[in-house]
Amino acid sequence: MTVQDVFDYLNHRAPFSTAEEWDNPGLLVGNPHAEVTRVLVALDATTGAVDTAVALGADLIVTHHPVIFAPLKRLEADSIPYRLAAEGLSLIAAHTNLDKAQGGVNDTLADRLGLENVTTAQDGFTRIGVLPSERTARDFAAHVAHALDAPVRYAGESPVTTVAVCGGGGGDFIAGCVGLADAYVTGEVKHHEWLSAAGCINVVEAGHYATEVPVVDTLVEWLENAFPTLSVTVYRDGNPYDVIK
Repeated sequence: MTVQDVFDYLNHRAPFSTAEEWDNPGLLVGNPHAEVTRVLVALDATTGAVDTAVALGADLIVTHHPVIFAPLKRLEADSIPYRLAAEGLSLIAAHTNLDKAQGGVNDTLADRLGLENVTTAQDGFTRIGVLPSERTARDFAAHVAHALDAPVRYAGESPVTTVAVCGGGGGDFIAGCVGLADAYVTGEVKHHEWLSAAGCINVVEAGHYATEVPVVDTLVEWLENAFPTLSVTVYRDGNPYDVIK
């Protein structure tokens, strides 16, 4: 089994051609012909993820966020891309293509929140589904916090039955869901987006990490099912910040 085999499978499940033009997914470090026996799956290629991959003897890391995003002007020894290459590790990132993919980031988030009859919005990212029963705005926000094990911020007072979700920085899509959903759940909301949503749609902000990290389990399941002989390990860094209540 090679890095290319894993890449081809991920390309089948979440075609890299569907990524946004500004994005940088794909095989970002390594040799497509290199043999793979052990894979580490993580949200980000952090120092902890690389340390764990090296300790496990992994050949490949699969992440959601690209380890190389903007063009590199220099490759310094303390950088993650340099270390990956020095350790002989390959890295594949599935980013906005995985956000959009059936069963990917946003379908996983919708499932984690218990939504039913889920459909895809016109933006290609947002999923819209229905709760089993109506909740108050505050009760729904508490439900999100519990389901994602994360602190949340919320605004709105109207009852919630229909919910739109977009993991990560999905605040841009809130306006497009006014009239289509009672509440919008995402990872990050800008100040002007909170103001625009006021009185139009309930909004729950649960953090970039918490709304996207569930897809790590999805990736593990995909790879284990597709490659039964492959050893797949999940790595979770945890939220990159602390909350003082």
